[in-house]
Amino acid sequence: MSAVPASGGSGELVLLGGCTGTGVTGLEPLAVRGGWRVRTLSPATGDGEGSWTARLAGFLAAPDSPDRMVLVAEGRACGAVFALADRHPERAAAVVALAPEPSADGGPTALACPVLVLPALDDDSGRAVERFLADLVPGPEEGARPVRNRALSPSDLHDPSVMRRFAEAGPVHRLASPGSVPTWVVTGHEAARAVLTHPGLRGDTATTAGYRPQPPELASLHPGDADTITVDAGEHARLRGLVERHLTPEWTGSLRPRLRRVADGLLDALPGDREVDLVAAFAVPLPVAALCELLGVPEPDRPYLADWLVRRVPTPPPAAHEDVEAYLGGLVAERRKRPADDLTSRMCEAVRDEDVVAAARLLLVSGARPTTTLLGNGVAALLADRDRWRLLAGEPDALAGPVTEELLRRVTPYPVGFARRAVAPVEAPGVRIPAGHRVLASLTAANHDPAVHPGEPGGPDPGRAPHPHASFGHGRHACLGAGFARAAVRTALGTLARRFPGLDLAPGARELHYRRSRVRYLLALPVVLGPEHRA
Repeated sequence: MSAVPASGGSGELVLLGGCTGTGVTGLEPLAVRGGWRVRTLSPATGDGEGSWTARLAGFLAAPDSPDRMVLVAEGRACGAVFALADRHPERAAAVVALAPEPSADGGPTALACPVLVLPALDDDSGRAVERFLADLVPGPEEGARPVRNRALSPSDLHDPSVMRRFAEAGPVHRLASPGSVPTWVVTGHEAARAVLTHPGLRGDTATTAGYRPQPPELASLHPGDADTITVDAGEHARLRGLVERHLTPEWTGSLRPRLRRVADGLLDALPGDREVDLVAAFAVPLPVAALCELLGVPEPDRPYLADWLVRRVPTPPPAAHEDVEAYLGGLVAERRKRPADDLTSRMCEAVRDEDVVAAARLLLVSGARPTTTLLGNGVAALLADRDRWRLLAGEPDALAGPVTEELLRRVTPYPVGFARRAVAPVEAPGVRIPAGHRVLASLTAANHDPAVHPGEPGGPDPGRAPHPHASFGHGRHACLGAGFARAAVRTALGTLARRFPGLDLAPGARELHYRRSRVRYLLALPVVLGPEHRA
């Protein structure tokens, strides 16, 4: 394995206190002396392991929760920390356990992070903890350290500087993922394209290096994601062909006036005299409304599908919902009787109802979240430097298209392509990947490959010519709705910039909070619209 610098700990240390009042809380002065930022958590109720599990779940979901942290626990809290580090290795930089109680799960065995287990806290163990924490702090020699004993965190996967270090060390790297399927990450634009089309690699539902399969109650995969990956290859190709046959560039282009009406309708409803959350008011509802327009869903029914996509689909268990299947089946039956100028009507031509329903569900589920992410994160990136937004607002018709491509490359809604499993040994640049191993293509690294994107500026530049990117994937699993997604985002950005050229972040909103997962998306984007410009 090539030597690649690890990103190190986050400098955040979380003490799960309140068990005895003397154990972990006695570590706080020691940790502060070592330069750590310390937080102390108390259990939600009682002091049992279940209570600690609930407390940690709430802490991880908080907007200010760190991407990576060292977790220090005592007694019953240790079991909850071991479970967290096992299920979410991307969040745990290390674990310190003081006098852990016996665990039915086997305790800290094979965790993907450094672990220190001590029978109690005394002077000797205090010095052991101090040495352990000191070893976690990256020193000046960090650039020579290989990646080991850690998974790539969501922030790593989205961070071009981290992925560029991998790329500079070579195109293929095996990651430390003890206790889970051996995982390789591929960097570089051409190497990623090769992996995404390799016939010896099959789709797999796991999506992040180091993750173990999670129990159903913790699963977060959308069913549409699974549909695109795990469906039989022949069935997958047939459904793709059904959509692609009708979702042509020419017809997609003809939909732009309808997409602009969708964008205008949402912007008409925004209050101009107070702060607006652009994620909730625009970035979330626009993709859903655009997809409903594409499929011909009547306007009175769109809130029902919006509730399904926004609230119900992300909620475990991620099973298909029969009522939605029945609704889409009714829409297909209606379009067979009374065709209209929409994709559902076009797909009804000599095709079984269940195929049209499957294709419609696939488009809805797989198309909503990435478009929302690109809109929210993209507008935030443009507003981070007012000159970028002013440039787009000055020529929205000419620049909305190039800006969309630049944001696709810069924001990269999904930082890695869906994992592939080697069904036979695969020859990759410089290595032979054994059968059964998992392979990930880093789309972030591909989109910032210096061989393809030399001399990049510090942020998205609306004035530069678009560079090639891999944000929609490549090959047989590339996003089949890429053309429509481009049209929807281009129309949304152009309409927003044309109507509100003075759009800006709300006062006090310079610190934005993102959900940390396989998809890094804004929880909120507080803005002030500024004076409206009517053409």
